Amino acid sequence: MADAASGALIPDGVAGSLTSANQHGVVALVRHAQDIDSSEETADWAETEIVVRLLSAAEAPTVDRREVFRGRLHAPSGRLSIGDADSEVIHPAHRGWNELVITVTADLSPAAASPDQLGCG
Repeated sequence: MADAASGALIPDGVAGSLTSANQHGVVALVRHAQDIDSSEETADWAETEIVVRLLSAAEAPTVDRREVFRGRLHAPSGRLSIGDADSEVIHPAHRGWNELVITVTADLSPAAASPDQLGCG
């Protein structure tokens, strides 16, 4: 995730770390759907859902989600690019600094919150 006009100034992913960030972007390392040992016919594709919401004020924590990242992202264009190697979505953001929170379902164990376990389809 990065400012849509950032020129790809996002950080490199750090092995063993779920997220890497700088003021320009955030990288969440996940196991891509193509990185499985299976044939097309028997593939149990990795899938994930990404929900992006633009809020004007912070939300209270919920019991069904666990925070794995909190930081600030500079978006001078007022647009965020969210994507992977296959596709990209442009989402509105606040112009300037945005507070970014990444959460996972609370029932996902901390040991499972690793790039090898989290899927991205």
